[in-house]
Amino acid sequence: MIKQEFLRLAREYPVAAAMKSHEDMEVALESDALLLFLLKGDALQLAPFITRVHQRGKGVVVHVDLVSGVGKDRAGIQYLHQIGVDAIITSRTQLVSAGRAEGLITIQRLLLVDDSALDTGMRTIARAAPDIVEVLPGIIFPDVAATLQKLLPGPFIAGGFIRSVDEVARIQAAGGILSSSSTHSLWYRTSKE
Repeated sequence: MIKQEFLRLAREYPVAAAMKSHEDMEVALESDALLLFLLKGDALQLAPFITRVHQRGKGVVVHVDLVSGVGKDRAGIQYLHQIGVDAIITSRTQLVSAGRAEGLITIQRLLLVDDSALDTGMRTIARAAPDIVEVLPGIIFPDVAATLQKLLPGPFIAGGFIRSVDEVARIQAAGGILSSSSTHSLWYRTSKE
């Protein structure tokens, strides 16, 4: 998958399914979400799931720092690329570089706990030059979007504590291309409680 295809899928459906369990994976596969973010699990068991995701025209994003079964190094990134992962999420600059070298879309996380985290994180991200920046907690994205957009090229994803359609709309209005959420009801165009 190329970055333009990722962005097209984000425009088509503005919520990524943040999956933390096998049950989440099955629900996400059948949902309207077009980008599936694997935040926990075993990378060595992913290949059949990735095939099913791609058969449905969806993309798979793996959080390299959080999944087990794969090294947090260039060889681990190569393995993920070989099994068909479309993009990686990481907070580690060296993994952004490895992902880019493998032709994967790279998403670097920016955890904003205070103003100093914002300053440090922006310098780190400017050096790493990921394809996309994920802001955490995502619920604060509308409050920091103007600052981020002045200092970083983006585009931006918001992840964490996003639980309602109104919050997704606020993030989009502030310039976020995608909200990552583990709230199943947000994975559907019409609420499915």
